[in-house]
Amino acid sequence: MTKVPFKPTLLAGLIAAIGLPSQVQASGFRVPEISTVGTATANALVANTDELGALAYNPAGMAFHGQDSLVAGLTYLTYDLSVETGGSKTDSSGKNSFVIPNFYYMAKGQGKVSSGLAINSPFGLETSWPQGTFPTFAGPLAPFEPEQSTIEMVNINPNLSYQIDATSALAFGLDLYYLNKIVFNTQQIFIDGRGSGLGWNLAYLKKHGKWSFGASYRSRVKVDVNGKFDASAISQPVTTAKTTIDFPDILQAGVAFQATDKLGLEFDIDYTGWSSFDQFSITTPNGGATLTTSTNNWDGAMAYRLGAIYRLSTATQILFGYSLDQKAQPDDYFSARIPDADRQLFSLGVTHDFSGWTLEAAYMHVATDSRTINSSVPYPKALGDYDPNGTLAYNGTYESSVNLFSIGLSMEF
Repeated sequence: MTKVPFKPTLLAGLIAAIGLPSQVQASGFRVPEISTVGTATANALVANTDELGALAYNPAGMAFHGQDSLVAGLTYLTYDLSVETGGSKTDSSGKNSFVIPNFYYMAKGQGKVSSGLAINSPFGLETSWPQGTFPTFAGPLAPFEPEQSTIEMVNINPNLSYQIDATSALAFGLDLYYLNKIVFNTQQIFIDGRGSGLGWNLAYLKKHGKWSFGASYRSRVKVDVNGKFDASAISQPVTTAKTTIDFPDILQAGVAFQATDKLGLEFDIDYTGWSSFDQFSITTPNGGATLTTSTNNWDGAMAYRLGAIYRLSTATQILFGYSLDQKAQPDDYFSARIPDADRQLFSLGVTHDFSGWTLEAAYMHVATDSRTINSSVPYPKALGDYDPNGTLAYNGTYESSVNLFSIGLSMEF
């Protein structure tokens, strides 16, 4: 095992090399699929007043449903990621399949107020690079090479809706982000932690004849993370550390149109405020010294979504969706831990009503653009600056693809 002198600048570099987690699925590391019907329509549901699977996207829709309701589902996701550096292709060696649950329960109130509870996972997943993937990290720089990056989180989201009149409603809720697993390892340094943070959401829905209009806003959520920094592999003590992750705000707006008795269409625009993901610092606990500051400087990202629902019969619907999602990560701060790129989402699904409960199934393919990084910025950038983001350390061509299979049920009772 390579031994290197341990200095404050080395400690800073090791932590900076960790970056933030982790895998891309939509803009940045956002996972917008929070119901089976949402997966089937490429997440174009914010203006939908009919589908129970739309409630997680716009809880103001509770006002347009007359009974207590339940939505639950599981999404099986497979993920392939590779990088070609110096003519050699390497696959990410981390976990490449995941099961993501979602849940929504609505209790219809006696008056104009209804309540709901959503549980889902809006951010996350994983990358893991074998040792030697990036040739720049050699010799004394070997401890800086990224290895596993993981984020696993749950959002617990209670909501209240208020029916303004027969055609419009508002909703307000809280978003509790619980990060139950965060891993930021290099090949020789191991960092893990967990934490939680609280945000809020506001939504509006309006029907007008064959048209409906919806909007939803979710605030930024600041999550304080406490964990462990283990540098014992290079003969250094294990210590505690803390950091803060600012998850972005999300604004969604959409318009739905019932084109015929059988066909409904919806077009949505999403904005994810990834500008919150600019810099973060890792420090020792209790107001201790700053160990490092890592620069990401992401941009806000847009997504354009089109969904269609066609009623084959009184019991069966087929659903289609397409989405164009923009990357949030600029070349100047590219990180192999989050190899973000523009992507297109293609989806389809089916629902069938079994007289009291509805079975839902969906498939989505995420086609991610290949992305080539050819930076001339040296690594290290300067004496003591070991942050590899945006440097030639990550030069290469990155390719990825994602497939999602979702099954769920919904019912009113």
